[in-house]
Amino acid sequence: MKRFILILFVFISEYSLVQANRVVYPWRACPAIVLVGQTIDILYDNTTDMPVDSVILEGPYNRMVLSVDSVRKGWFEYDTFTKAVVNNKIRITIPEGTPEELYDLIIKSNGETNISKRSVKVLKTYRNPHRFIHISDPHVSRQWVGSPENGYAKELELLDRFIEVANIIHPEYIIVTGDIIHDYTRFDADSLGWGGTVRSGFKNPPLAEEKYKNFFEGAHGFSGAYGFDAPVFSIPGNHDFYGPKADDFPAKAAQWNRLMGKRTYGFSYLDTRIIASDDYLGDPRIDIPDKAPLSGLQGILLESFLNTAGPGKIRILAQHRHNRVDTAFINRHKINVVLNGHSHRPREALVGTTPTLSIRPGAVCRSGEIANWKKTLGFFRVFTIDGDTFTYSKPLRFCKNPTAAYEELIMNLTLNFKKSNMGESTSNEALISNGFDVDLPNCNVRFVMAKGKYKISEGVVYQIIETSKFSVLDVRVDVEALSNKKIKITRQF
Repeated sequence: MKRFILILFVFISEYSLVQANRVVYPWRACPAIVLVGQTIDILYDNTTDMPVDSVILEGPYNRMVLSVDSVRKGWFEYDTFTKAVVNNKIRITIPEGTPEELYDLIIKSNGETNISKRSVKVLKTYRNPHRFIHISDPHVSRQWVGSPENGYAKELELLDRFIEVANIIHPEYIIVTGDIIHDYTRFDADSLGWGGTVRSGFKNPPLAEEKYKNFFEGAHGFSGAYGFDAPVFSIPGNHDFYGPKADDFPAKAAQWNRLMGKRTYGFSYLDTRIIASDDYLGDPRIDIPDKAPLSGLQGILLESFLNTAGPGKIRILAQHRHNRVDTAFINRHKINVVLNGHSHRPREALVGTTPTLSIRPGAVCRSGEIANWKKTLGFFRVFTIDGDTFTYSKPLRFCKNPTAAYEELIMNLTLNFKKSNMGESTSNEALISNGFDVDLPNCNVRFVMAKGKYKISEGVVYQIIETSKFSVLDVRVDVEALSNKKIKITRQF
């Protein structure tokens, strides 16, 4: 018994270097999309068993203090492989009048504050058609610039600029199919991203916590995934751990739980069902077997989600590995699209009897791809879902020269304001330049203006947020391929 306690203590001390966020859902891997008037259940690890004082949604221009409908206490398991649990489910309702925004979720309990950043997307209504962006394999922190303690992930230089492009396109959500971080760190890499010194392990910074922090929060002035104006849904890849041995599946999966939350989950957007699997961190026998991958624990969970949510009109499976598709599962549930990563070169194929589109986008960030950049680097795809049909773009490269230095990158989609857009002006002009050879409907422009009533020259004002100092107008406008669109805004009174 003493030996077991000692082993457990060592496991906890190694794998709990930083206390996990008490908010497990919605959180990093799996945020929430919720309509005004709907309820959501927050998974909250209230280990101190203190009363929940308040739940708050905080956006850049508004703050909503919510009523707590109920707090259920119990044993709520969210990972069937690691048996990870929380002891509270907090039910809240999004009140009428809440602006459409991607919010921080803040929970206060007995003087303690827990924040789940950019984790709740509030909508007034679902959009049909709607769009999402698929990216994969950012490998943030494979290359490290500066000292281990005070450096940053080289990949952020490209991710930061891609975020600018994605926010103009303004999808409803973003799906990242794995290899978010990297299981080793390369210092002083050569011009092609190789060479230098390679380190890994618990005692070799940057640690796993810092790698995930770089991906989400950015570093050194570069934005991370929290810079996206859409909720980002993530799944693990084969490189998404740091410290545990490659065959220590419980440790790798537990590290994901501690730093990301859910590994396997489903969510809906209107009549679209998206299921997210982990085909690398869990063990190859009971969680996701080598043969018939979704016949294990994850398959049971995903099947349960589809049975509960209903089949909807379009079904999408996100996984990392491109060359191992469970055709029995996708045929049984008539999966329309399998989103893959792992191989960094864009590709598409048909599999199964539905038939199912199996597709991958390429790699959006610098990750040792410099030698093959013409075929792999800087790519993403845009999917459009309209009822029971879907279309998708060819691989789009967000900049013309992804191997260039950060300040020399030439973007294929830009948004520029003639005047400051910080709430000081009573008139302004925005110019969107679309260098892609595809049309981009419903591009987003947020004007932050001095208080007043305003008129725009192009597009549609779909939301106005009034603060004590500013009038914030969200405008959607269509921009044709290889063209510019100018939007003027003027105060009427």
